[in-house]
This record gives sequence, C-alpha cells and structure tokens, in this order.
Amino acid sequence: MYNILQSINTKWKKKTMIPKKSDYLQKIYEKNATTGNYVIQVAIDKYTDIFNEWDRAPFRKRDMDPDLAVFLENCFEEIPEKHGVDICFYLPKEVKDINREESLIAGIKTYYSFYLHQEIKVLKNNYHKIFKYVLIALCLLGVSVFLGRNEGKNLILGTIQQGFNIGGWVFLWEVISMEFFRGREVSSEISKYQRFLNSLIYFKYGNENPLP
Repeated sequence: MYNILQSINTKWKKKTMIPKKSDYLQKIYEKNATTGNYVIQVAIDKYTDIFNEWDRAPFRKRDMDPDLAVFLENCFEEIPEKHGVDICFYLPKEVKDINREESLIAGIKTYYSFYLHQEIKVLKNNYHKIFKYVLIALCLLGVSVFLGRNEGKNLILGTIQQGFNIGGWVFLWEVISMEFFRGREVSSEISKYQRFLNSLIYFKYGNENPLP
C-alpha cells in the first residue's frame, strides 16, 4: 500500500512541477555558442524592412519599423536581465551587402540611444522636482507646526494651520509617488534601452550557419 501511495505521489509531483524559466527560454531562443547569449532571430526580405517605410531619412537617423520595435521589446522583456542578448537578422542571399551592415547597425543603435537619452532627461527632471517638492513640503509643515503652537482657540488660525499641514503632506506624497512609482518605471525603461545598446547585432544570409 505504501509503495502504491508513493508511486501516485511521485506521478502527481511530476504533473504539477513548474518548468524552469531557463527551460522555457531554451525552447524559444537559440543560444550563441560563442557569447552564451540568447539570440532573437528576425527574418526579413530586405534591409529597409528594419526601418519605418515612411521615414526617408538616412539609416543612421531613421526610425525603426513599429512592429519590429514592439517585437524586440517583448523578447527583451521575456529574457531576464542577467542574460545577454544577440539580435540576428536573416535575409535572402541575393540582397547581401556587407558595406551596408555597419550603417544599419548604427541606425538601430541611434534609435535606442535617442530613447535612452529621453528617459534620462525624464529621470533628471524627476530628481529636480523631488528636491523642490521636499523643500516646499518642509516649509509648509514647518509653518503648520509653528501655527499649531500659537493657535490657542483661534478657529481661523487653526483652519490655516490645518491647510498648511495638509499641503505639506500632499507634496510629500507626490515625492513618494515620483520616487517609488514613476521613478521605478523610468529606471526600468533606461535599463531596457541600455540592454538594446549592449546587444550584439549581426546578419545572416541564405543557408549560412544561423549562429556563430
């Protein structure tokens, strides 16, 4: 009887076992044997598919195709930050042009550099606002404490004191919100764009070995 129960328990554990994240990733993404990075593989028909077809600027200044940008962002979100990421573009052999690869890679890096600098600006503005709001909050609360000591039974003075007190806490809550909620979102975006910029980008053509 004990052996039967043990066998049932073992089978149940196998059925309910949650697969590891790494097992899941390896089923979806190949690994670069040289770098050990996970590889995001993208098949395109021509170089211009990487960029927005409505943008006629040079590749170094052109916006990426919106669908491709969303696809890459989703892939990067799936792969934990502790892992490096490569991006490999597959193209037909007949369109191969080694001389264009450098400008294409520079264009992709410029695209993500732009958004990285935008998020850094937002983060700096948040820090300036936090510093200003902390000063305002301390001033308001300081006035509130001062009035609280001298209000006595004066109803008007008591109302003003409460107004300063509430105003001070409103500014303090805004500081907390900017630091712990919006600040984390911006920091996450910065980390994401830095991963894009640190990723290795290369091209494969026709029946070339898909991975180094």
